[in-house]
Amino acid sequence: MKLWLLFIAVFIGGPLTFRWLTRSPPSPRTARGLALLALISASIAMILRYGFAGRWGDDLAITVAGLFFIWLGWISVIAFAVQAIRHANPGTKMRRATGILGAAATTLPWFGLALALYLAA
Repeated sequence: MKLWLLFIAVFIGGPLTFRWLTRSPPSPRTARGLALLALISASIAMILRYGFAGRWGDDLAITVAGLFFIWLGWISVIAFAVQAIRHANPGTKMRRATGILGAAATTLPWFGLALALYLAA
């Protein structure tokens, strides 16, 4: 059951979050916001991982929150890259292509998890 919740979060929540982050046209302000979101997400994830090292893996809330912020940082970096590409080439086809590829890229952590579970079995 837990894997189904994670699957839904990754395959629905990830692309929707990406779409929300890339809804505005590319601009320096948007780029700064996405870079700041990535930095804050990574910082919080590292604080949770190394600040609570003794509880990481044992305390479900800390572990899930840390993984969430790593994942949010991943999505914001993808959104940042997509916005940079859209800024360089503002055409409709490029907007559509980067939207599709960016949304698909948000699901990559799921495949890493699936591979890790497969190799551990």
